[in-house]
Amino acid sequence: MRFYRALLRLYPRSFRAEYESEMCGVFAERRRAADGIGARFALWAGAWVDVVLNAAAAHWEILRQDLRYTVRALARTPGFAVTAVFVVALGVGANTAAFSLADYVLLRPLPFPEPERLVKLWGGVPGYARIELSPADFRDWRAAASSFEAMGAYHNRQVNLVGQGEPERLDATSATADLLPILGVAPALGRLFTPAEDQEGVGGTVVLSYGLWRSRFGSDANVLGRSLLLDG
Repeated sequence: MRFYRALLRLYPRSFRAEYESEMCGVFAERRRAADGIGARFALWAGAWVDVVLNAAAAHWEILRQDLRYTVRALARTPGFAVTAVFVVALGVGANTAAFSLADYVLLRPLPFPEPERLVKLWGGVPGYARIELSPADFRDWRAAASSFEAMGAYHNRQVNLVGQGEPERLDATSATADLLPILGVAPALGRLFTPAEDQEGVGGTVVLSYGLWRSRFGSDANVLGRSLLLDG
């Protein structure tokens, strides 16, 4: 009987509260009447099939009743219905945003070759556990580091692209020549920075993003070698 009671847990709790004792009594009588291994096996097999099929139907019936009651209650108070729908939508939206952030930050690998070998380093001072390094500190770290195959640095900023039609505010990244090769990034056209261009006082070299190349320059391959005026 212990196994049969455990099997009955497939039913909803409200169903068990009303019918469990009666069903256990009927099953106990049938078990006493079952004579032989074959009869007992048939009894248990029939009980298993009966519970599995009817439990699913019982769950569906309770859900249908709950939905019907909910619809009627919301129809009687439309103002509350709008609020409830808004709260549910807000909750679903917040959960979706939280999962998307967790997926992007924690679950999804970085979109680079061998992402498990990449690490990001920060500086720190009393009161601030995470700050960006100054260029001088980065050069010192790179010169002294022995645990890394290579090191690169970057700094996100915003610039104005002028002299090419309407001015446009762009997100830009200043980077050392090491950074993109470390990430395994190769340009679709042209080349990346060279170490000679990664020096103070040398004129800047620009690598366009694919999206900017398409939207601003119409996927024109002749953009290679052209001078751009970036303000900011």
